[in-house]
Amino acid sequence: DSGGSGGVLRHADPGDAAAVLDAVLTDHAGGWALPRAARPVVDVDYVLAAAGLLADDHPGAAAAMLRHHLGA
Repeated sequence: DSGGSGGVLRHADPGDAAAVLDAVLTDHAGGWALPRAARPVVDVDYVLAAAGLLADDHPGAAAAMLRHHLGA
């Protein structure tokens, strides 16, 4: 990875990425409220940034892209 955030998970074995995310989503030590039914997804196709750019002017297209690529 060239230093961008998330590269470790994007390029990791899916099982390893799931283990990292599971550890984060079950960590109660910091006192933060955790999501009740989180479904973690790793953006391997780099679509989150593109969806964010589309969201204001084309919210339907942004939502469709996220549903297609991330199963959201």
